[in-house]
Amino acid sequence: MRRQRDKQKRIQFDQIDIREVLDDLNIYYTESGKNVSDGWIGVSCPFCDDDSNHLGINLGGKSVSCFKCGTTGTIIKYLSEEIGSYSKAMSILGDSVPREMKIFSEKEQERAISVSLPAEATRKINKYHAQYLNSRKYSWKYLTKKYDLHFTGPVGDWKNRIIVPIKNRGKLVTFTSVSIEEDSNLRYRHLPDEKSIISIKHSLYGLEHARRNPICCLVEGLFDKYRIGDGCLCSFGTNITAEQKHLLTRFTKVLICFDGDLAGRVAAEKIANDISVFIDVEILYIPEGSDPDKLEKDDIRFIRNKMGRD
Repeated sequence: MRRQRDKQKRIQFDQIDIREVLDDLNIYYTESGKNVSDGWIGVSCPFCDDDSNHLGINLGGKSVSCFKCGTTGTIIKYLSEEIGSYSKAMSILGDSVPREMKIFSEKEQERAISVSLPAEATRKINKYHAQYLNSRKYSWKYLTKKYDLHFTGPVGDWKNRIIVPIKNRGKLVTFTSVSIEEDSNLRYRHLPDEKSIISIKHSLYGLEHARRNPICCLVEGLFDKYRIGDGCLCSFGTNITAEQKHLLTRFTKVLICFDGDLAGRVAAEKIANDISVFIDVEILYIPEGSDPDKLEKDDIRFIRNKMGRD
């Protein structure tokens, strides 16, 4: 019990937007109505046979109170009962504190508190970047507007690259880049961890466009994600970190669609084995030697249908 209390003390509950937590978990809540007081939101009470959002959550103090059965307590008590796991509830709430607001250890304080895109990056695309995207059968106008892509010219540390901002709750936390040079020795280059607010391998690209959907699709590469669209998440490789696995458990089901090679199949099966104790997982095997970026339109439509997107 003492260890649990210590964990609770380390979570800065005043920095948590509980509505974002509920959105991530696809838990419906009301912000007004006869059962909702000012400064509170209402959810269905998991402690009784409530079907009308009688459990109030105080947005300031994070206390909870059911007007039907009389149960009171903290947000931890509610969330533990709702999802059936105290440890998972603690993990979710801990991760919900914005990174820049957390109390860091000395080692963690070495991370950046703000991130800026390269000075040479601009939203204005030149013909070489446009040709690169067109050659891969992408609309550069759509991608630039949708994902706030930036572009660099032939000079600078990030020369001849497409710069891809990665955001968390609208805040730039890191970025990656794609070289448009055919002979590049480093096709993908990420901002180093020490210059990032959140490491690229502690995030899933595309999460902001997938939060409200209960089903997501996990892919290896950036352009795999672009091909499938909203609801698809990119892990930047097959080596998935514990932080990325935790983000996946916020969904009710994950479709894994890795490249059609041995490494992709082995990695997909390992991830599925690791997270299937928490959520439903389905592996979508694709032809040998292929990858999601090169799938036919009917195959893409099939994946999107499974996510409930089309």
